[in-house]
Amino acid sequence: MKKKIYVFIQCFLLIIIISGNSIVRAANLSTTENNVFNLLVGQSLTNQKFDLRDVIPENIIVRKQGGADNCWTFASIGALETTIALKRKKQGSNIKVFDFSEAHMKYGSRYSMFLNGEKNDRGLSYDKSKGGSFKQAVNYFTNGFGPVDEKWLKYNPNEPNIDLNSIESITQAATVMDTVDLSVEDTTDENAINDAISKIKVQIKNYGGVYFALNYHMGDQYTNTLNMARYCDVPLREYESPSHAVVLIGWDDNYSASNFKKNPGKNGAWIFKNSYGDYSTVEYLSYYDKTSYTETYGFQDAEEGKNYDKQYQHQVLPSIVDFHVKKGPVISQLTVAEVYSRDASKTNEKITRLSIEAARSGIYEFFVNPDNDDLTNLTKVSVNKIYLRKGFHTVKLDNPVELTGSKFVVAAKMPNVDNQFNMMYEGKNTIEGYTASVSEPGETYVNYVDNSNAAYWKDFVVAGKGNSSLKAYVNFDSTQPKPTKIKILSEPNKLEYIKDTEELDVTGGKILVSMSNGETIEKSLEDSKVKFTGFDNSSVGPKTITVDYMDNRATFVVNVIDSPNQLISLTLKKAPTKVEYMVNDTLVRDGGILQATYSNGKTAEISTNSASVKFSSPNMTVPGTKNVTITYGGRSVNYSILVKEKPITLNKIEVLNLPIKTDYIQNTESLDLTGGKIRATFSNGNVLDIQMDSSDVDVVGFNNSNIGRNRLSVSYKGKTTSFDVNIVEKPEATINDAWILRKPDKLKYRKGEELNLSGGKITVNYSDGTNKIVTMDNSELVQYSNFNSNSLGVQNVALKLKDFNKLLNFEVEVIRDEPVIDQNKVLENKILENQIITNQIVQNKVIENSVIANKIENNRIIENQIISNRITANKIENNKILENQIVSNQIISNQIENNKVLENQIVHNKIVENQIAHNKTLENKVVENKVNENRIDENKVVENNVNNSNVVYENKVSNENKVIENKIQNTVSENTVNSNQINENKTNNDNVDNDNSKQISDIFADSKAEIIDSNNFVYSVSNKNYIEIEVNVSNIKISDAKDYNIKYYLAGSAGEKISDDQYVLINNLNKQSDGLYSAKFKINSKDLNNITDIINSDALYLYLKAKNGNSVSEKILNLNNMSKVKNYINNKKVDKIDKENLEKNKDNTVYNRILPQTGALPGLWVAFILISIIGSISYFKFKNINK
Repeated sequence: MKKKIYVFIQCFLLIIIISGNSIVRAANLSTTENNVFNLLVGQSLTNQKFDLRDVIPENIIVRKQGGADNCWTFASIGALETTIALKRKKQGSNIKVFDFSEAHMKYGSRYSMFLNGEKNDRGLSYDKSKGGSFKQAVNYFTNGFGPVDEKWLKYNPNEPNIDLNSIESITQAATVMDTVDLSVEDTTDENAINDAISKIKVQIKNYGGVYFALNYHMGDQYTNTLNMARYCDVPLREYESPSHAVVLIGWDDNYSASNFKKNPGKNGAWIFKNSYGDYSTVEYLSYYDKTSYTETYGFQDAEEGKNYDKQYQHQVLPSIVDFHVKKGPVISQLTVAEVYSRDASKTNEKITRLSIEAARSGIYEFFVNPDNDDLTNLTKVSVNKIYLRKGFHTVKLDNPVELTGSKFVVAAKMPNVDNQFNMMYEGKNTIEGYTASVSEPGETYVNYVDNSNAAYWKDFVVAGKGNSSLKAYVNFDSTQPKPTKIKILSEPNKLEYIKDTEELDVTGGKILVSMSNGETIEKSLEDSKVKFTGFDNSSVGPKTITVDYMDNRATFVVNVIDSPNQLISLTLKKAPTKVEYMVNDTLVRDGGILQATYSNGKTAEISTNSASVKFSSPNMTVPGTKNVTITYGGRSVNYSILVKEKPITLNKIEVLNLPIKTDYIQNTESLDLTGGKIRATFSNGNVLDIQMDSSDVDVVGFNNSNIGRNRLSVSYKGKTTSFDVNIVEKPEATINDAWILRKPDKLKYRKGEELNLSGGKITVNYSDGTNKIVTMDNSELVQYSNFNSNSLGVQNVALKLKDFNKLLNFEVEVIRDEPVIDQNKVLENKILENQIITNQIVQNKVIENSVIANKIENNRIIENQIISNRITANKIENNKILENQIVSNQIISNQIENNKVLENQIVHNKIVENQIAHNKTLENKVVENKVNENRIDENKVVENNVNNSNVVYENKVSNENKVIENKIQNTVSENTVNSNQINENKTNNDNVDNDNSKQISDIFADSKAEIIDSNNFVYSVSNKNYIEIEVNVSNIKISDAKDYNIKYYLAGSAGEKISDDQYVLINNLNKQSDGLYSAKFKINSKDLNNITDIINSDALYLYLKAKNGNSVSEKILNLNNMSKVKNYINNKKVDKIDKENLEKNKDNTVYNRILPQTGALPGLWVAFILISIIGSISYFKFKNINK
């Protein structure tokens, strides 16, 4: 099966290659309207060389792991940092350097690396010298522990035991959403390796660096240290794991095989970032290294910060057990459910996401019971994606589910892959390293048969298993970020204090704060929200100072010492902050620092705010320079201050002139202060007139929502006054203009039918600038004219809106009435031995005509026209019609009531492509009737009257055979037909709509979809390429193309929800030789809005929808074939895209730009792959790998 999957994925990748649509510089990730380079799989193969250092250089930083075996932490974190940085680049966000803590990952993933015997229940009980894996890294990323900023825990290769509390409660700085497994199980399979190379290139270019494991030992014989090129030709032994992990950041298809110590035989190398510090910037690894590809992973989506408020999980250690059951007579499914408990008093708690580790690629279904733990009351939820590839995935609920009870259930149904169901669960504590594993009964359940039957739900833990990887994420309404943990980032400058002398000084100190949304911020210890306890200078010794920031605490230590020996000198190191004063101000002591020198040579700094420091009292009532004396410990220092006269002050303000505008329309007009003035009066008697709209003047209180007086407050330099404006009622808006937004649903009418405006809409534009949608059938607002249901032909209907004189027009068509056969009774009718050949009857009147013993054999009536023919009291007896063929006959809106036909014999009549729509037949009895090979072509009967009592109305035969205004008023009695037979009656295309049903039988039941033509257009000047695929859909069962509206949608999975406006109309339908229809249409890569979903899928699906009136038929088909790609450079056809052809066709981008399929996918290789795919598909007969 794995080989099948490889072939299938190869097919899928090539389909996407055909859909590629841009050629860009490797360093340029900007997108334009027609450039989806970031999203196309094929684009990775158009680059001979690509390097993330050209795109996000700030986040390609080589770090050093030292002597510890922590390459797995550096590789996984390095890959994640590039994924988030590349995502920001694509979104056009500012550059941000990411540096997550490898040490925090290591400690957070281990059980016992902590002081005082503390244990981490989210860690594996491995020795710290033991390495790790990508699965361990993903578990750390997804169990709520990390990642966190490097500032929280710096890397130390010695890895001493630390306080467990120091790494807990730090909000994760990023949320991993989706991973991808690109590993190859059989590394001897060259096709699998080549397929992996293509996929890895896609991952690097579109999503960032790749976690890549290989055998690597620094300085061994397999690395050419002159150019840091590595190739090892010794394969891994059975059950051997690679020894090292790095981050792939790019590739070079033309990197010469001669650069390696041992020649691998082919050019091409990965560019990778190691974790050995200055040993290398980047290194090169041959594509064909024999120790690679067994552990290859990437991140396909991650978000900055924490995107949920709470995580519900039972599985906190890696889910390493791959549980599986075979589908059989009893086992028909595998659904796993997790039962979670919660605080029922909390409201507005809504599930917004679910996550699971997908054991196999396929379509998953998800369910929730938000009210209790009843496993039989699960409701399926709609999520943003259902096709999950192997790896960890998060799905977003289209509609969040609010939790109400003290327990709730989430469940997932696994896909059926090769008649087997698989799921991942956490290992039991009997497995090595899983000492901390705890799974309790009542948490995890499985069901193999029927979710609605309680008897089929089994406790998975009681059965000896563990918790599954299914988790739930909730968000609370209006949650504001808050601190969750603090850490001392830098201690204060001053950590030593003199007993009974100096007060706590936190200058220079900072804390690191983790916020609940994942953000990490820094705060100064001098911040007003930071509080301190524990400082006591009354006794000597160390003092633990507790820092409190919004109920989060950290500590640092200061030391209080005895007072040194005799104070011998005192200097003013820094004067108090305030040195200028106004008359009668109070002296301020803040901000000054004294430096005291003692006889033992020690010095100390004393704040001028200290209680032991004394200030003299200068005369503050008189202006001038004043001398201030500061005394401490019997010694004094002086500094000067300046006392100035008090400045002129503002006494009052008043309104001098009101603004020109004082009346405002309710809820419409904004405040206009033009013309308004205030007068300011100062303490010295001076006045100043100021415009109200000056930036120095604040006017507040304007509210135009309430009619009446509105008082406004005017402020200037601390003084206020007020004035009033008047709010008047908003006048009724009048219609400025109107136009038809949508025509009515019904645009064709039969004679006598009333006009139906349903579905029609008019946009009305009002004088206040607003628009309103009005339905045409709103008789209070809309009146119509110029419609006459008795006048055939196109009519221009005029609409008039109330209080608006402009007429709005649209066209309708009135068509002829169609006859109805009503209560027609035909008894004992027999036509025998009648032969009519090439007969044209024009304006013929036949009265009381008797035809007896008439035989018609092998009769073909073509283009027979009977006009104004009246037949009265006509008797036909013993008439037999043989081998009459009716082709392409369509009967629409035919009503036959109370009609009885007995013993009528029609032999060898064949009806082909006969469509009867809207036909109602009541009490019609046909006994032993045989119709074979009957054909009537282009027969038209106009105004044919047969008089005497029986009436036929609204009888219409369409598609060449047309009957208009046919009236038969004929009495037929005692007409006998005996021994009537129907044999070998064949009707091709039996879609009959008799009662306006919404369902059409499956017209796509036998349809197939194939890619029949592919063209790759490369344009060097615009730096783009577009690829067109021509698709053929065959065997569409319809009788007449013009009666159907058929659309398509191209998707990457078979379970998507497609709205009607996403479909694309198919314009041309062609009739096949067998009478069925086919459709050919082209798909251009630049028109595919869902290309990302297509890339992430392992298959390609064509959604088809057919409409006939209100009836709909839908089908999803797999594109199961491909054509050979035809290449064009600047509209000139070439056999392949390569340097030679690009140069020949005057493409000058080959040296400086990355060109499509250059080197990486030459034409012969394309052809080879295409042929391989087609053959493989035919052999394996794929319909759906997830059947």
